[in-house]
Amino acid sequence: MAYTVLEDEYINKLFEGTGFSDSILASTKRQREQIVKTLSNQVNGYWSGHTAYHLVVNGGFLHDDKSGADKRLTALGVAFMEEFKLKGSGSG
Repeated sequence: MAYTVLEDEYINKLFEGTGFSDSILASTKRQREQIVKTLSNQVNGYWSGHTAYHLVVNGGFLHDDKSGADKRLTALGVAFMEEFKLKGSGSG
């Protein structure tokens, strides 16, 4: 099932040069899962690593804010999460 909010190419580009594990870098499915995990952690008040946090902020999914402040998804972040819940993590 194809994704419509963001193409795989955009997701892959976000992860280029990030230093995530080879298993994540080799799989768009795992990259999407990593984004979902990071967004979920952030909006629920949990910590995320520096690279993961900046990936979702720079990727347009999450509004940047001070440490300890409530984090909010952008419109893109909301759409991405909703699509992921409907379609699951996909096959790539």
